[in-house]
Amino acid sequence: MLTGRDALSTVERAISGARANENRLGEALQSATAEVARYIQAETDGFRALARAKLDAMAQNQIVGALDATERRALALIEGSRQTIAALGERQRKAQAALDTAEADRHDRGETLARALRALDDLRHAVSERVKNDAAWRAASDAVAAAQAVAANAEQKAATAEADLAEKGKPYENDPLFMYLWRRKHGQAEDRSGFLVRFFDRKVARLIGYGDARANYAMLREIPARLREHANAKQGDVETAKLAVVAVERQALVAAGVEPLEKAADDAQTAAAEADAVVTKATSDLQEIDRRRAEAAGVGENAAYDQAVELLTGALSREDIRRLFEEARRTPSPADDQAVSAIASARDAQQKTNAEIAKIRAQISEMANRRSELEGARDRARRQGYDSPIGGFNDKVDLGSIIGGILSGAVRGGALDDIFRGGYRFPPPRANPDFGGRRGAPSWPGPWIGGDSGSFGGSIGGGGGSSSGGGGGGGGWRTGGSF
Repeated sequence: MLTGRDALSTVERAISGARANENRLGEALQSATAEVARYIQAETDGFRALARAKLDAMAQNQIVGALDATERRALALIEGSRQTIAALGERQRKAQAALDTAEADRHDRGETLARALRALDDLRHAVSERVKNDAAWRAASDAVAAAQAVAANAEQKAATAEADLAEKGKPYENDPLFMYLWRRKHGQAEDRSGFLVRFFDRKVARLIGYGDARANYAMLREIPARLREHANAKQGDVETAKLAVVAVERQALVAAGVEPLEKAADDAQTAAAEADAVVTKATSDLQEIDRRRAEAAGVGENAAYDQAVELLTGALSREDIRRLFEEARRTPSPADDQAVSAIASARDAQQKTNAEIAKIRAQISEMANRRSELEGARDRARRQGYDSPIGGFNDKVDLGSIIGGILSGAVRGGALDDIFRGGYRFPPPRANPDFGGRRGAPSWPGPWIGGDSGSFGGSIGGGGGSSSGGGGGGGGWRTGGSF
């Protein structure tokens, strides 16, 4: 069976691979921006040559000086963007490596916890089968059964009396005069009404025969209250009897060596929680780097590369530069022709490289979106508890195809949700969860991070005293609910 933890590890490896692809595309983007910087220099060099050949000293200095300043600013923006992307790419690789290590550690600790839980469950099941032949356990179990029979009889009587009250009390409760006097506690020491009020209340009481009616209604209410009190007391006897069963079971568990196994399970759970916290922190750090890298490599008025292109485009569209270029194209001079050719070549190469940069940016964005689809499905699976190393999937689940489909853009992350929701199975424990009482160790399957705080053996008195095997598991890696 493919465990839930192994399934999530498969998804995490795919996410790591997608991020590695983003890094390779980022390196290609850096290379392309470096090429653009060279073409910018070639183009401005061509305009410098034209300026020197065509213009007088004053005009030459004005144009060349303006071009030099613009070129320096544009190249500084491009180089700064390249260095930022390179630095964030390196941080991203290191953060991904740290996350991979943390994920592997969490996987190993989860497996250790699963082994500890299984060992503890096996021992509890074996002891629960052996203890059935113990005379003390049978006597304690019989006492529970007897107490439960008495409690059930008391509960039935209380419920019947309460039903009678609901039915027979209606005539009293529907009589407004009677209920007025009842709420005032008329005729009782608790009546705090004034003299005049009591005078008229007595007349009303005589009119409706309140004295006898009050006694009957009070008795009608008293019987269910007393029977309910008795039923609660009998249920307390059941809980006390169960404690005797738990004591016998616990003694048998301790004699069989349960305490070291409970400690091992508790230590394993603590270690798993610590590993999960490391993964959570590493994931958060990596997501922040992803965000900053996406901004650095993105498009728009805040993107350094786009600012550089806009800056240079504005400088080269000045009227005097355009006139210089057009005049040089019309003049059959070898120096002019050479400069114009260099400018044209640089512009063509820059245009092609800009198109390549736009393509790489789109690929990075698309890859990041697909990675985010996987990350979203992974995070939802974790919140639902599908990363348990105990539960899992049958061999027919084709996770690879679904992951490949998400990375190729053919399917959305919700398809992975459907796989987890529909294919996940969680084996029940062999031992009854109430056997031996709760002792603070994690219960089957064991609370994962954010899971419930159950512990081995169920709550003392929380269920029947029987210690037969089987029974459902408690909380822990939560798999209920929906995405």
